[in-house]
Amino acid sequence: MVRIYDGRALADRMNAATRARVADLGRAPHCRVLLDGADAGMAAYGARLAASARTAGIVLAVESYPAPAQVLPRLAELAADGAVDAVATLYPLPEGVDPLQAALVLGAAKDIDGLHPENAGLLALGAPARAPATAQACRRIAEEIAGDLTGREVVLVGASRIVGRPLAQLLLDAGATVTLTHVAARDLAAHTRSADIVITAAGRAGLIGPAHLKDGAVVLDVSINRGPQGLVGDVDLAALSGRAVTVTHVPDGVGPVTTACLLANIAAVACEAGT
Repeated sequence: MVRIYDGRALADRMNAATRARVADLGRAPHCRVLLDGADAGMAAYGARLAASARTAGIVLAVESYPAPAQVLPRLAELAADGAVDAVATLYPLPEGVDPLQAALVLGAAKDIDGLHPENAGLLALGAPARAPATAQACRRIAEEIAGDLTGREVVLVGASRIVGRPLAQLLLDAGATVTLTHVAARDLAAHTRSADIVITAAGRAGLIGPAHLKDGAVVLDVSINRGPQGLVGDVDLAALSGRAVTVTHVPDGVGPVTTACLLANIAAVACEAGT
């Protein structure tokens, strides 16, 4: 039987730790989140994020991206604003805005997504670093389900700068043996069939089916694809019926833990800045 993993209990424990850290700080951290407000899904996500932040004692304000030519100046303003501890620039960025340039303008100190070269470079070197929230969430869930990752065979499907690449480093640091693939892999199933853990963030509904998994495999489905039947991930759950595998729920598997990791990053930035 397929086991569905729900991440909300883990997220609740993490949020409790963040609330305690904020209480010790003695003030509410302030975060600004920029997103595509014209996208109904992103706007709804921003509202949920702000609500979750309030329960952790964090003030999180959401704003829509300005016109592309004004994005970098706006980031420069936020970087210089002493009242703002942390800034998140949610993807997709406005057309024509270079992600690296945006990260450089914002600076490393307020970057809670781990996208600034300083933060990404520390992670790549295996040093203590601020990693992207989704990558952190996947490692936490993998350890929650599978325990110690030392020696585990993990295959990542998706090599983005916010999930696949930083997550590969986090898993290597945890002692796992990591294979990084993507949707253009010539024989994806040849890689995933031997994996103890498959983490997919390809954004392609139905990509992972029975031929991709061995019995006992754990699958972390990061993707949220919108289709006729609502929200689905990359895993074809119907096709896995009767298989002895564990699959994270979409959207309540990785999603709540990602939010909890983002809030923890905000608290950490505020603590580094001091009172």
